[in-house]
Parts: sequence; structure tokens; C-alpha cells
Amino acid sequence: MRAIAPFLLENDTGARAHLAQKGQAYFDLALASASEAAENTNDESACNVVLANYLSKWRTGHLQIVPSTTLKHSKPAPPSTPTATATANTDQREPSLQLLSPRTALLTLPSFFPRYSKVIADLLTSKHHDLATRPNWIIDVRLNNGGSDSTYAPLLPWISSGEIVSVGGEWLSTPANIAGQEDICALFAPGDTSCTTYSEHAVARMRSVASGQFVTQQADGPVSYGSFPRKKMQPARVAVLVDRDCASSCEEFLLAARQSFRVKLIGRNSNGALDYSNLRLHALPSGIRQLMYATSRSARLPQLQVDLGGIMPDIYLPPPKDEAERAQEIVRVQRWLEGGSLR
Repeated sequence: MRAIAPFLLENDTGARAHLAQKGQAYFDLALASASEAAENTNDESACNVVLANYLSKWRTGHLQIVPSTTLKHSKPAPPSTPTATATANTDQREPSLQLLSPRTALLTLPSFFPRYSKVIADLLTSKHHDLATRPNWIIDVRLNNGGSDSTYAPLLPWISSGEIVSVGGEWLSTPANIAGQEDICALFAPGDTSCTTYSEHAVARMRSVASGQFVTQQADGPVSYGSFPRKKMQPARVAVLVDRDCASSCEEFLLAARQSFRVKLIGRNSNGALDYSNLRLHALPSGIRQLMYATSRSARLPQLQVDLGGIMPDIYLPPPKDEAERAQEIVRVQRWLEGGSLR
């Protein structure tokens, strides 16, 4: 427990800012309370809860404890095939496309993890005609737990209005952060050459400055102005359904998508787990748990802080009471896109 705070202050990109905001007394009390709770339990699960509660005092998102046994280098996963309907799937996080009417398509994207990158790209390609002939799109990211920005990249030319402004981040260079970066692809994206290239570039940037210093992720600075070769037949209106479960790279997708004149965000605030990201692993002294912490911070800080309350939708919908009401949100948005009411 006592090893966490010193490690965070040296390596986590948000810890110093959190300490400055909340004060040393706040964290001293949090550590004392957590240590007392830990001493009164020998149960593994209860111990994990104590650690999670302590970490939440630092930051509620992008900071967690995971068992070491769940982290094993694995072989590349076999290629997946796109799901073209909303039928039941063994993998509940695979993307799916449902043609709601001759005018409206529903694209459900429950995850942007790298394993779905090719699946999303293949889905957009194989269903090009169905997508291109429907002027209204609903993109459902209400359960999207993030992943990698590159996973949603093939979607942006479909919905972009032209130029897109991207704000990158900064790496914190420390020996632990470099080591975590070098190992991340083998753990979470084995065989993914794009991950390897990205990781090698990150390590090179970190090594270009002294330990303890921040360095921009790109040599030409944090802000870039890009454009996409837009599709000839783009949807006229796109509604992105969002709620509190949209986190991390899902929120980065929202920031990109809302720059389009044809896109509206509908639902509720996103999770608020984006300002400090690119989680890497550090083995705790017990050897049975690992700390996942942030090695980068957004260049939007401190002017635009997503973590404070998430990203606000353009149109607010009250939280659904149950799954039936949650499903009804799609019906309401379809009706609205096709000229009716959200009521």
C-alpha cells in the first residue's frame, strides 16, 4: 500500500496535479484509512476493494489494480469476421450493423480495443453499399469501454466534414514508463505491427529527454490539422448515442466526431477518463498484483478537462430506467432522424 503513492508521484502523469489540487493532508488521511482497513482483512477480494478505494482518492478513471495472473503474454488472436446483423454473438463487444429502415442504419460499437480494428474496417468495406445509401446513421457507443484511437480511424472519413483538429498529449519519461511501453504490445496486442510501431516511436520520444521530463508525443507539437478523403456518399445526419460507459478512446472518438457539421451527440455525459491515459503496468511488492497507471497526459490540460465531468452531449436524454427504455432510445433517435420527434 505504502509503495503506491511514491511510485505514482514519480511515474503517473496525473498524480502530481492531483496532489497539488487536493493537498498532502488529504492523501495522508486516505492512506491511513486504507492501511487500517487492510490490516483488518485477510480476504483477497476485500483487499482488492481496499486498494481500489484508495486509488479512487487519486483518480477515478485510468488507475486500477489487476491480478498478475491475468496478465500473460499471449499468441495473436485468429482473425475475426464482421457481424452484419444485430443477432446474438458469442463476443458481445464485436461491432454490428443493423439496417433499421431504407433511410437509417444502426452501427453498434461496444469497444475500440485493437482486436476489433480489422473487424470494424472490414464491416465498413463489406457493407459499403448499405451504408452509402442510407442518409441517416445512428452510432451507438453507450457501452464502449475504449481501446485504441486507430480502431475507429476508418469510420472518420464517413462522417467528417473535412478538416479535423487533433490535440495529442505528452509522455512522462521515466525508466518505469519506458519499460512498461516496451512490453505493452506483447501483453495486449500480440502480433499487431501498428502497436509495435507506435510503441517504438513512444519509447524513442521518451528517451529523447531526461528522466522526469514530459515530451510531446509528436515531434511537430501536440496540435495537428488533418483531413480525410471524404466518401462520395456520406450520411446526411449522424446521431452518436453516448452515456457514462463511453470512456477513454471512446471519448476521443466523441471529440473527433463532434467536429463534423453532420454529427450530434445524444444521451448523457461520457465517463470522464481521458485526460491521463496510455495505461502501463507496474508490479507491486506483493508480486500478486499490478498497478495500471497513466504514462501520458493530454495537451488540452488545463484548459479543457474531460475528466471533471465527461463530454456533454448536444442533446440530453434522461437515464433509462431499464433495458427496455435503453432499447427505446434507438427507436426515438431513428424517429427523430427521419423527421419525427424524440419524444
